[in-house]
Amino acid sequence: MTESFKFSKYHGAGNDFIIADAQDLGAIDLTESQIALWCHRRYGIGADGFMIYVGSTDSDKAFTMRYFNADGKEGTMCGNGGRCMARYAYEQKRAPSSMHFKFGEDLYRAEVHAVDNISLTMKPVHAIDIQDDLSCFCDTGSPHHIEWVDSDLQKLDVFQKGRSMRNRYGIEGCNINFVQIINDAELAIRTYERGVEDETLACGTGVTAAVLSAHRMGKIKGSSVKANALGGILELTFKLAESGYEDIVLTGPAQHVFDGKILV
Repeated sequence: MTESFKFSKYHGAGNDFIIADAQDLGAIDLTESQIALWCHRRYGIGADGFMIYVGSTDSDKAFTMRYFNADGKEGTMCGNGGRCMARYAYEQKRAPSSMHFKFGEDLYRAEVHAVDNISLTMKPVHAIDIQDDLSCFCDTGSPHHIEWVDSDLQKLDVFQKGRSMRNRYGIEGCNINFVQIINDAELAIRTYERGVEDETLACGTGVTAAVLSAHRMGKIKGSSVKANALGGILELTFKLAESGYEDIVLTGPAQHVFDGKILV
């Protein structure tokens, strides 16, 4: 007998996701190859990632989020994914406009400010490693390498250069971000994402890593920065503390695209 489950597709500044409710999945045992096929842009639905919403009876959190990369492997934190999941929970699961959810061992806070304006409070960042070539490494829930670009960011071959650098820190790979400073409070960013193994239109954890790295190196001023990604504009606010960066809030669009049913 053919099994099926409902899904929704959302995107945050072009960073797109398939979302399914664990209750709808029931006893269906998902495999890496199935998830990779559904995320494939020619043979499947097309997405940068697949997420599972796990409802909760715990009053301290609205749900638990699970995230899988487009290659089907379970992944680390995804900022835009978290923002899209918050909008899904608000629209389809009657979560409050201000909510907490769990990812891994961490509790995140999200807020739905308007129909198309969702904020996510990220984990504190205690370390930004400045490399010998003045590039940076920053873990914002996912590992990110920051490569500074002086000009012509739009002409850069992000796919080829990102792929050549993704194993810089080991075989598990690292997300590679190419960042151009526009002014004291604005930057442009393009990201090669591991697990997708291609450029993504936006990356929330990448924007977080880029902004904090730029601030750490004195390339930007203040604590509110606009990040121009290919898929849209994200804003990051933060506070500088003795231990690093705290109260880090990522804000931007998250949109419902369509709903459907997947046959397994």
